[in-house]
Amino acid sequence: MIRRRLSAVLLAAATGTTLLAVGPTASAAPTKRCYDRMACFYYNSNQQGAIATIFNGGANLDHQIFSPDSGPGSRQKVEDNTASWDSRTRNTAFCVHRDRWWKGPYNSLKPQARKNLTSSLKNKNSSTNWYPRHEGGGGH
Repeated sequence: MIRRRLSAVLLAAATGTTLLAVGPTASAAPTKRCYDRMACFYYNSNQQGAIATIFNGGANLDHQIFSPDSGPGSRQKVEDNTASWDSRTRNTAFCVHRDRWWKGPYNSLKPQARKNLTSSLKNKNSSTNWYPRHEGGGGH
């Protein structure tokens, strides 16, 4: 009997299986949730998939990536890979532009709102900014 238990333990160790129950971590990484006073982009529609948190607008999103281990699309570039967004700001709208440097068609999101990007911007997003602070473009 002891021999069988030892064999089961060794087999589990060899295959990478654990016999202990492991609980959830004490706290989630701050980049896996959209917190107060930020905007967030999601890889999939309806605020699903990987998340990218935005504290300040950016002229180019080519340096932003979706948070590691935050769902489908994690570690992908945010630029041209966003389907939905969420604003946790209190009184400032948030804008996303199709082109870099706040150019081209844009979509705005009211404070405390969520929505999918419009068809003209879904997976075609290159810059962001807080409305109405647009430096050099946007037309609003």
